[in-house]
Amino acid sequence: MNGNDLVKLGFDPWLPPLVLLGLAILGLGLVALYLRLGGKAPLTRLCLVLVALIGLSGPSQVREERLALTDIVSLLVDRSESMALTDRAAGAEVALRALKARLGQIENLEVRITYFDGSGAGTALSSGLDQAFADIPPDRVAGAIVISDGRFIDGEDAARPFPIHQILVGSPQERDRRIDLRSAPKQAPIGEITKVVVRVEDSDASVPLTVRVGTEAPQTLNVPTGEDIVIEVPIAQRGLVPIAIETPGVAGEVSTANNGLALSITGVRDRLRVMLVTGQPYAGSRAWRNLLKSDPSVDLIQFTILRPPEKQDFTPTEELSLIPFPTRELFLDKIDSFDLVVFDRFSRLSVLPDAYLDSVAQWVEGGGAFLMLAGPSEGLDEGVQSTPLKRILPVQSRGEPIETAFRPALTERGRSHPVSASLAEQSNSWGQWLRVQPSTATGDVLLEGAGEPLLVLGQVGRGRVAAVMSDQAWLWRRGYDGGGPFDELFRRTAHWLMKEADLEADRLLLRSQPGRLLIERQSSHDPGPAQVTLSGQTFPVPLSAAGNGVWRGESTMAKPGLVFVQSGDKSAFIVAGIGNPNEARLLTADPTALAGPQAKQGGGSVTWVGKAGTGPLPDIARLGKSQKAGAEGLGLRRAGATSVTATSRDAILPPWAYAILLAALALWAWWREGRLVVYRPKT
Repeated sequence: MNGNDLVKLGFDPWLPPLVLLGLAILGLGLVALYLRLGGKAPLTRLCLVLVALIGLSGPSQVREERLALTDIVSLLVDRSESMALTDRAAGAEVALRALKARLGQIENLEVRITYFDGSGAGTALSSGLDQAFADIPPDRVAGAIVISDGRFIDGEDAARPFPIHQILVGSPQERDRRIDLRSAPKQAPIGEITKVVVRVEDSDASVPLTVRVGTEAPQTLNVPTGEDIVIEVPIAQRGLVPIAIETPGVAGEVSTANNGLALSITGVRDRLRVMLVTGQPYAGSRAWRNLLKSDPSVDLIQFTILRPPEKQDFTPTEELSLIPFPTRELFLDKIDSFDLVVFDRFSRLSVLPDAYLDSVAQWVEGGGAFLMLAGPSEGLDEGVQSTPLKRILPVQSRGEPIETAFRPALTERGRSHPVSASLAEQSNSWGQWLRVQPSTATGDVLLEGAGEPLLVLGQVGRGRVAAVMSDQAWLWRRGYDGGGPFDELFRRTAHWLMKEADLEADRLLLRSQPGRLLIERQSSHDPGPAQVTLSGQTFPVPLSAAGNGVWRGESTMAKPGLVFVQSGDKSAFIVAGIGNPNEARLLTADPTALAGPQAKQGGGSVTWVGKAGTGPLPDIARLGKSQKAGAEGLGLRRAGATSVTATSRDAILPPWAYAILLAALALWAWWREGRLVVYRPKT
């Protein structure tokens, strides 16, 4: 027998346990009854009952041969993005090799290695520990050693009943200049000035801070560190307002990944104001009105020209409107308050002077949105194209309307444009229209019919325009010949006119992944290589066609930072080379993550090994089960777990020995009772 063997008492009963229990109760009852009736020597009878019960229970000696199991220590290596951003990953591998060699020299100790990384909120040590010890029995755990930068989001939650030691790859003297975003709205009303609050953290008293809003020239300010800095951002128009904030790197800084900040604020209106100018009423007037009114965020003003001033139809004066329509106020004074102006089957009359219509054209060129719904007057040179609005239109009418039945169809551009691309699968089932105005398009034709453009989009100045070259679109809404996507198509058209970001057909999108910059450009033509600028250096990134007007490219980032990308007339910026911004928020090594009272219960230590991981490692000590690791040295528990390899069972006494013992007790009881003399007094 060796020191790991165990001997214990066992039982191999001859009868079921319940039968033995019944016999025990019966035997003890008979002894008690014998004593109550005046019997002598009850102890002998009690011993007789007990020996009988013990013999029937089959007591035996059980010997277990045990094998000592090795204790297990888990080495957890942090591979989160913060390690890569500071070039500490290589140092962690150096420390891992050195520590593994030291632990390999200790007897009865098994080393297991687990790599863990960060999540969306940051690096969670608790999940790494759960992963490392998922298949390790608790009675074999000697402890855990974590090789990381100490940046954990769950120091207290990571506490365990065994020691957790930290090998910190880094130095207590590290420096990290960074920008923290304190507050910024996601949306802001158009025409107001919103505020972005940032703070620069650094050991210097003040640092330069460069702010770029949209396409405006950057401004550089000298700001104090450790204080909230308020940046005022004017929201001039609807859509995204990109903002870039950057401070230069400094010598000795662990990383410049968090020296830049990129964000965007969406300019919105609480209510969208739309003006619908309708010519002579027709069956489609109500369809367009209902479409615009169906959006609860739209305030609609409708201006219907029922009768020109010079028309003499003998209408009684008392039946004429007594309230003049405020045309001057709408088309001159308040035109800037609208988001969209729609002309539906407009006919040139003396109701709206050219000065009013020129005001609308100037408003569109300055950033407004205009939709023309062509009517028969366009073919007679009496419609919108006979007014100053002609210069902003994406089409030019030619000839009289074509009266024929046809099915609208998406063009190749329409199948890739965000306004209409989602409708391509159902286009074969669209119903017919009955009239189209011939025209020559200068913009993007999304829809065509009878060989003529039907829906044309264009841009003029900073504004946007669209033209529907038929007054038959309402047939779709009425379900004629199966109907069509009237609401969806023209609602998306209206939102494109008002610069909905998700409907942009020509845009530049940037995405960041660890060590990479991904570029996506939507364009109707080959945009050529994108120009990427990082830390003052510019280099080209080729873009390849991905189908449906999408061009993609990517670039490996030697170091992360604020990147500016130019593709044609589109520009954008992003903090590139980072997959998880939370990992880059603070990049100095931290020894305090497991310093809370709950995390300290299992014991542990902190050892700095430098960025290269070559620093000296502490001595490794083995602790008893009740000992706690101290602040100095790597204390690992002696778990002392064993496993049973073989068992043997030997009866304490053979059956014949119990038979002899029972016979001896019976004879002893008989002999005792035979020698007793019962004295009876004479009467």
